[in-house]
Amino acid sequence: MATTPTATAGRTHLHTAITHDAPGLKFIRVVHFWNGTTTVHRTEVLYAGDGLLLAGDAETQLAPIIQTLDSALRHGVAVLEIVTEHATTPARLTIQRYYLYNGRHYTDAAFDQELCGHDPALLAAAERARHASHAASLRRVQREVDERQAEHERSAARIAREMQTRAFWLRRHREHLARARGSRRAGEHKWHAYALNAAAFARTRAAAIPA
Repeated sequence: MATTPTATAGRTHLHTAITHDAPGLKFIRVVHFWNGTTTVHRTEVLYAGDGLLLAGDAETQLAPIIQTLDSALRHGVAVLEIVTEHATTPARLTIQRYYLYNGRHYTDAAFDQELCGHDPALLAAAERARHASHAASLRRVQREVDERQAEHERSAARIAREMQTRAFWLRRHREHLARARGSRRAGEHKWHAYALNAAAFARTRAAAIPA
């Protein structure tokens, strides 16, 4: 029987941050500074809206980040950054950044206000630095998105080239022929479908270019 995850303060903060922005792919990064050491964790999860996270195993992926946030609420300081690639407009990226410090959870704007609000010039400088840092993070994630898309296109092009060769269809023919034989020996009805596929692949191979 599945167990319900413990609702720690770190989990609550992370859930609030993830659901604050629009549905889409969330690029999550947390950096924790404590006692002279720096700990960094990052992951990606798909947020579908209405509090629903979609991933291979969202709980496992998010566990190190939640543990880090819980630690930061006890000691040190953590910076939680979430960049969202919007589901409805994939070309659009937005960013949220939070500080966890002294048991509290701030937006980065509120953190700057608390530290520098007494001095308008200092606050203005902090805001300029904040916006520049946001822009740098958005560029970093955009590069990741672009590189992933480029690799997807290269992979699709490789597959398209392979599908024009006899070698590709020969492999497919042999795979399905072997499955048909195995299924028939096992008494499975689907052996006939495998055999039909193998025959179709053989015909396609005859029409393909040599390779």
